[in-house]
Amino acid sequence: MTAALRPLLSDQSGEMVVAPPGWEAIGQSGRRWVDPRGWIPIPRGTTLMHLPRRIGLARRPGGEVRAVAGSHPLPVAAVLPVGYLRLLLPAHRPEPFAPTLPLYGYTAVADRDGEVVVAAARTDDYPPWTGRRPRRAELAEAVSSLQRELPRNGVVAQLSVCALEHNCLTAQNTFLGRHEGALPTSAACNADCLGCISLQTDSGAPTPQPRMRRAPAARELIEVGHSHLGRCEEAGEAGMVSFGQGCEGEPLLRERVLVPVTAELRRLHPGATIHVNTNASRPDALRRLVEAGVNSCRISVFSFRQELFAAYYRPRGYGIEQVIQSARLAAAAGAQVTVNLLTFPGVTDSPSELALTMEVLRELSVDQVQLRTLNGDPAWILDRLPELEPGLGMRELVSQLARGLPGLAVGNFTRPVGGVPAGLC
Repeated sequence: MTAALRPLLSDQSGEMVVAPPGWEAIGQSGRRWVDPRGWIPIPRGTTLMHLPRRIGLARRPGGEVRAVAGSHPLPVAAVLPVGYLRLLLPAHRPEPFAPTLPLYGYTAVADRDGEVVVAAARTDDYPPWTGRRPRRAELAEAVSSLQRELPRNGVVAQLSVCALEHNCLTAQNTFLGRHEGALPTSAACNADCLGCISLQTDSGAPTPQPRMRRAPAARELIEVGHSHLGRCEEAGEAGMVSFGQGCEGEPLLRERVLVPVTAELRRLHPGATIHVNTNASRPDALRRLVEAGVNSCRISVFSFRQELFAAYYRPRGYGIEQVIQSARLAAAAGAQVTVNLLTFPGVTDSPSELALTMEVLRELSVDQVQLRTLNGDPAWILDRLPELEPGLGMRELVSQLARGLPGLAVGNFTRPVGGVPAGLC
């Protein structure tokens, strides 16, 4: 017999307790309450937090969903480590005039006979992302070393903050000369995404990685890219650099700078992976980057349906057709193409959305789809999206992708070109 799940609740101080007997934990999919199934023990590296000015909801034995009264009324949510996919939102509702929550991937959490469990599934395990983080002293020395080597380089100055203050792994890699190194390029963007982590224009939520203020020159990008790739080669790996980081806008807006930067890095490091994370808004710009030497791209998509796509990205001057065309052109030019699918329970797994996603992925023949949890206040996001039919469940989404697209790698992390297969799914 399956043990009953009971809600975890908190008071304002953050003290967490298990709800009294008679309350059963539920999850949330879109705006609908969902009974828990197949939850897993809390993964190592998960953070638990209470949701201020929110009301925790649970089910009574008769089936009614109600607020859990008592001295600990606030819902508790889990923020998962990398490589895990959120399956359900925490069941809650905001109080009137509650402030917008910070940009985290709030996941349903519960107690199962004294064990904390979460509504999540593991989708990838790639040691460069899931392995040991560098020791603080090791990282600080590596940062100081590159600062001495390139004292007037604006990219180094930007990445120093990202590595030491914001704990960005790709920034840290750039100083350590290993795996994927970051080359932030753009201070501007042509979208105003609901979940943007570097600029929030109207949500009131704080940004975890403030956007860079000055776009770097070609020389600065080449210096840092050459340094990183050279040290990777000395360590016996081809190395990888990527444009399009969390601390910047859209790299395709800087095509005129990035084409010669790419060509020079490709000349200096013929075997490297030169990658771009992009919204794919400018097909011709992406094609020219691939022709110059970019051999890998990750295209972020919330939905392939224009209505939902526009509601989330709030794009300026492009639509989903340009995004799809970019993927076609990049693949035709020989690049590794990954779709970064931003997932939200009750939206991404709705039948019409899932059918369209599979149709487009099949037509594009992409190499990998990355299932990423969309961070942000669930209620704030849902208020800005059109209503959809009930979701099939995020596990069913993963299952249908694996069954219906057998040649597609499903995971979380970008690999170097020619690297190991992606994902656990």
